[in-house]
Amino acid sequence: MSTRHHRGSRRTAALVLGICCAALALVTAASARTASTAGDVQHLTWGIGASIRGLEYTHSADSGTATVVSLGCETLVKYDRLGRLVPALADKFGAPDIITRVYRIRKNVHFWDGTTLTPADVVYSLQRAASAKAGSQIAAFYTAVKSIKAQGDRVIIKLKQPDPYFRYAVAVTYILEKKYWQQNLKDIGTPQKLTMCTGPFQFTKFKGDEDIELKAFDGYWGGRPKVRSISLKVIINDATRLLAMRQGELDGTFRISQDAIDQWKKLSGIRIQLAPELRTAYLSLDSEDGPLSDVHVRRAIAYSFDKAGLVKAVLHGYGQTAPTMPPPEQWGDVLTVKQAKAFNKTLPQYSYSLAKAKAELAKSKYPDGGFDLTLPYPDAEATLGKAALQLSQSLKKLNINLTVKEQPVDQWFATIYAHPKPLGLQIISWGVDYPDPADALHFIYDSKGAVKNNFNTANYKSPKMDALLARQQNARTPAARAAALKQAFRLAAADVPYVPIWYQDIAMAVKNNLNYPGWGTWYLYTPWALQISAK
Repeated sequence: MSTRHHRGSRRTAALVLGICCAALALVTAASARTASTAGDVQHLTWGIGASIRGLEYTHSADSGTATVVSLGCETLVKYDRLGRLVPALADKFGAPDIITRVYRIRKNVHFWDGTTLTPADVVYSLQRAASAKAGSQIAAFYTAVKSIKAQGDRVIIKLKQPDPYFRYAVAVTYILEKKYWQQNLKDIGTPQKLTMCTGPFQFTKFKGDEDIELKAFDGYWGGRPKVRSISLKVIINDATRLLAMRQGELDGTFRISQDAIDQWKKLSGIRIQLAPELRTAYLSLDSEDGPLSDVHVRRAIAYSFDKAGLVKAVLHGYGQTAPTMPPPEQWGDVLTVKQAKAFNKTLPQYSYSLAKAKAELAKSKYPDGGFDLTLPYPDAEATLGKAALQLSQSLKKLNINLTVKEQPVDQWFATIYAHPKPLGLQIISWGVDYPDPADALHFIYDSKGAVKNNFNTANYKSPKMDALLARQQNARTPAARAAALKQAFRLAAADVPYVPIWYQDIAMAVKNNLNYPGWGTWYLYTPWALQISAK
């Protein structure tokens, strides 16, 4: 999914002297301004490139929503710049054994209404996130959980079996006030009820297809925010966002389309910052749907993607071809980046070759092609649309008719999460949820994920894969995990339920009169505006 996702530190940047009064007179109302306190930004206007479906993340799980919700709502633990877990609402956490996680709840933390955070709030929030029955779109993160209980100032989570990556689930689970949630169960996260959290910025207005307003919460346990108020402007069209930045209507924006980065670099008074996004674009092929159920058809389609050409033409070089789902940087403590890259070279590459595509098709039940496929893509992801069109042109040469359809992002997401059968072809941009290669394996290759609100959109069901997933999950050493994971990715490459296309870089723009240190890959699940101050 375009879920991401994962990123950055929450700590406020070092104070910087404010600009002088004469300079202030030149700053427009929509621009960042300093106040009497050095480094204060009175108002920050930021461009958001996707509609925000809601402020209650368990029912609106995607990368755009995470970027917004994280400004106001917090998690028990968070990512630092390198993707390591560090304390947040839990000031101490650990694992006394392989099936137990313990989180000590930070004292003197208050919700925006003044209510003190308690372990009961945490337990309720985690239970809502774990409930597929309640419609949680992140319930798949909690499949290994046996119980979630409060004990004194601690929250204790017991697992049914060892789960080496569950520790990351709480880094993408936001804690809300239990009483407020229960009183507004049907409407929480909507424009009418908003939400109730503990973060540095409080939501005051929410209209997810247009704008979101926030104000600084001076009762924030982490200290007074330098940014005093925020306007988030939803501007999905890249060209429109570029124009708004050029005209001084925005102070910054995330997720600049790769094909527009060079244009943004030409803007005066703006700097562009780049980082590995740990985002993989991939094609999903429903292995239970007609011609796509034939592995040779799937391999033929895989050979029809000109990955290198797409990285050059669509990403303008701001990315790399993807031989497998997890980027090399996602292997965490299992393999080094160098080792992961070496392993990737041993996998089938499915480099662009119409000759190999035709040879695979000849082995299938459809040697002459002659069938139709449809490939929808979300309107907020123009690069995916361009990749889909390239594939359509290639498949014509195999006598396969592929119709590419643009869809409003809300409609596209609704289909993905509803998981109707068949799902056919889907093209998706996946932002990693945590720095572990089992992320993609667990959520898109596990047989149990081929259901509503889960992410196995290929309906891929392989006893061999499930056994390998269990083996890596129960492994006691990184070496044993690495061996099982390598076998799993080799099997994935052979069966081709998904075709990884590229890993892309991420770009953001910010005005030169603002400091924004420490921005990088893991910004999504952090209150990123805490790092911004005026020069």
